[in-house]
Amino acid sequence: MATLFVEQLANLDFALLDPERGLVGETYLMDLELSGELDAQGMVLDFGRVKREVRAAAEALVDHKLLVPAAHPALHIQPGQVVLGLVGGGEIEVCSPDIAFCRLPAMAVTVETVADAVSAAVRAVVPDNVDAVRVQLQPEAIDGAYYHYCHGLRKHDGDCQRIAHGHRSRLKITRAGERDPSLEGQWAERWNNRFLATVDDELAAQRPGHRRFGYDAPQGRFEIELPEGQIDVIPGDTTVECLAAYIAGTLAAQQGQAVTVRAYEGLRKGALASAEPA
Repeated sequence: MATLFVEQLANLDFALLDPERGLVGETYLMDLELSGELDAQGMVLDFGRVKREVRAAAEALVDHKLLVPAAHPALHIQPGQVVLGLVGGGEIEVCSPDIAFCRLPAMAVTVETVADAVSAAVRAVVPDNVDAVRVQLQPEAIDGAYYHYCHGLRKHDGDCQRIAHGHRSRLKITRAGERDPSLEGQWAERWNNRFLATVDDELAAQRPGHRRFGYDAPQGRFEIELPEGQIDVIPGDTTVECLAAYIAGTLAAQQGQAVTVRAYEGLRKGALASAEPA
């Protein structure tokens, strides 16, 4: 018996539904161990296949999808639609092609239940000489401000078009040449557990105190409705480039000083934007 490992095999960006927190963006870093007998090459599994096939299986299951706790009694599931009743009142409704959902057979979406599902997906693609699959998922260790946010990009030709996917993201703000942790914390609090919507995508809501957004994209029709307090509407697209520019422009006007924003979208990627006061 031998064991191979791959650290940081994948970054998984997704959204999840939680009866207390609502719609939550999350990013997990995936580590992998495979144990089994050596094959004809003297390997448990070639690292090239791990990076191609195993990572693809994990990403196909959860990346840029909405993870739903299918066993929770407050969740109602129909083809192309999920509705979750929230503890504090109100509902979240998401309508989309089924490819954008990942239904977990669990009461809650947690790091453990997601790891179990990813492990099962990996086991389905590894060869017979692999006896054990161990998947460890963990969020990035962040020293400073960060926020969980969700969005959808109508104009995107890839999986970012899915209206309910999300990220756990760091934020760095420099004001007048000096980093400002206070502003970082304020902005992270504003956007934590929020759906960032584009004003042009708004539709008529079906529930009092809620707002609804939707669009047609290459993968199909997408709509979402949430309580008003869980949304921040942006006067433009919600790409990370536009979000960084929106933060910088808003803060430069408020502070009367030059502001530079380093906004992350999940792990190790994002956008820079600077703005001067008008």
